[in-house]
Amino acid sequence: MKIKQLYIVLFLVICGQVAVNAQETLTNLQTNPKVKELFAKQSKAKASKAELTVELPFIDDFARSTGYPDDSLWLDNYAFINLNYPYNPPGIGVATLDAINETGSLHTNASSAPFSADTLTSKTINLNYPGNTSIFLSFYYQPGGYGDTPDTRDTLLLEFYSKDSTRWYKMWHVVFNEKDSLLNEEYTYNGSSKIIKGDTITKLKHKFQQVILPVDEDQYLKDTFQFRFRNYATLSANTDLESRKGNSDQWNVDFVRLDTNRTINDTIIQDIAISENTPSLLKNYQSIPWSHFIRAQAHEMADSISTTFTNLSNTKPGYNLEYAVEDLTGPNGTYIFTGGTTYELQPFETRRYSRFIDYVFPYNPSLDSALFEVRSYLTSAILTGFTPYYWNDTSRFYQKFYNYYAFDDGTAENGYGIIGEGTERAMVAMQFNTYMEDTIRGLQMYLNQSFDNASEIPFKIHIWNDNSGKPGDIIYTMIVSKPEYEDKLNQFSFYAFDEILTVKDKFYIGWQKIDTPEMLNVGFDANTVNNDKLYYNFAGQWIQSQYEGTLMIRPMLGHEIPMGIKDKPKSVSLDFDIYPNPASNYLNIKTNNETNNYFRVSVFDIYGKLYIDNTNTETTVNTSGLNPGIYFIRITDNSGNSSTKKFIVIR
Repeated sequence: MKIKQLYIVLFLVICGQVAVNAQETLTNLQTNPKVKELFAKQSKAKASKAELTVELPFIDDFARSTGYPDDSLWLDNYAFINLNYPYNPPGIGVATLDAINETGSLHTNASSAPFSADTLTSKTINLNYPGNTSIFLSFYYQPGGYGDTPDTRDTLLLEFYSKDSTRWYKMWHVVFNEKDSLLNEEYTYNGSSKIIKGDTITKLKHKFQQVILPVDEDQYLKDTFQFRFRNYATLSANTDLESRKGNSDQWNVDFVRLDTNRTINDTIIQDIAISENTPSLLKNYQSIPWSHFIRAQAHEMADSISTTFTNLSNTKPGYNLEYAVEDLTGPNGTYIFTGGTTYELQPFETRRYSRFIDYVFPYNPSLDSALFEVRSYLTSAILTGFTPYYWNDTSRFYQKFYNYYAFDDGTAENGYGIIGEGTERAMVAMQFNTYMEDTIRGLQMYLNQSFDNASEIPFKIHIWNDNSGKPGDIIYTMIVSKPEYEDKLNQFSFYAFDEILTVKDKFYIGWQKIDTPEMLNVGFDANTVNNDKLYYNFAGQWIQSQYEGTLMIRPMLGHEIPMGIKDKPKSVSLDFDIYPNPASNYLNIKTNNETNNYFRVSVFDIYGKLYIDNTNTETTVNTSGLNPGIYFIRITDNSGNSSTKKFIVIR
């Protein structure tokens, strides 16, 4: 994603010789490596579906996938579907519109004046309901979230398409007004405008607002109706440092619903939705080396797992909450434990539920890495009168045990760096604690590309020992000629050290600038808070960061790391076919692996509830005990390669 700078700047007054404009700073992202990877891999499948007309209801809560929009509902790829940018969303998953295009780069028309940026365009929808006045479109929107707050004059708008006039008509828009801390909405209908003053907002933590509009003009009630969201962004010009320039100007959109039999007051969603990601089951880290886990488990295993969910309805529904931990690279199958039942979730209440964990990851010393999928899911949220928004009833977290320590969750919401007079040789260090003595072989850094590549500056990588809780002496230095940017899904650049050294207990790793006021722009994860371990130094003393979040650098430990190893061990594509689909009493499996017929079969429903989990060499799965509905089948071979497909059971 691209970077437009966040205007959260703390002016620190320290040592008399340091100018007041020397500071640590956060910026916004200017590229999105995840979208770049999707763009590189995309096929023509979306285009082949473009002519299909969608029938009502048109509903998308953006919880079923991440990356590009669902091509069964949307035509273009500009919006970014994600779980990380929204703050207190109605349910997990939003569509984010910003200044990044479908290739993951800043729009080519980006400028310091408002420019047309992203578009989220629906496929053709059948609204051939002449004279119907009960069709309404509703959605939630939020400026900023955990990402970048829009600038003054930045706009989000909604347009309807009329095939009669072959024109798009602006039906609603909101203009961000930072000075007054207000959102000003304008709704246009039959040639007249209505201005709606929005709620007072708090910078960076804006609430989701819901909008509902009628769709009842004759020109739209055809089988050729479309609607689209668009945003206007602004490339920030309020800095003289190119490495800080960028502009995400993000708007998050959620729960888009278009249907008949609605009224202007139909704003209540009869649903319970999980509204936050499932967290790591480790207390401190998101990931630690698998070989260290046997020493770390007594200190790192979390005592409880928490799930946050929201009652979007005006009733007091009950629900069942369950958890599953599936071993994706080993032979241990899936462990399921219940979260309990409650019947007192109040209307519109958001609640965090915590449950004691009686599970420990099964350590296998013969493996050099491990991967587990942790699922939390609701199984009884669909009550009388409730709408089955299945996808927001399940949240997933992938617990990684690879060859690095990581505090971050893998997604950057901002960029971090040191700027200003007196910072030409500024240093940044992140504290880590290793659970066993080991060799440190390299460093992963999430490096953000900045405007006109101003961040392409030489820098030094340092490792420091500990001095009473702060960085001490430098024990290793490597000079890097310029950053190496990665346009790949793992997003991290890898730097292999040119000598072997050993670390144990507490140590620090980071970088130092070399004779430049420009910042080295490093990814900053705003969803996990570890600033108590982040320090910077530009006046001879180490200062703890005041920005809540996590710097995205990862020390790599253990055996020798071949060049190109960035994250997990390379997996082999495990392709397979299933038939018949729909199935009744059995499902056949045909794999592309002719030399290994031994694999594990896991069958689970749309909530994540597991029904079948066994290892065998059979190519037929008995589905006679499954109720009619939608299911998923995952097969995993003895090398840890896996793949998942959807199937339907009928009777």
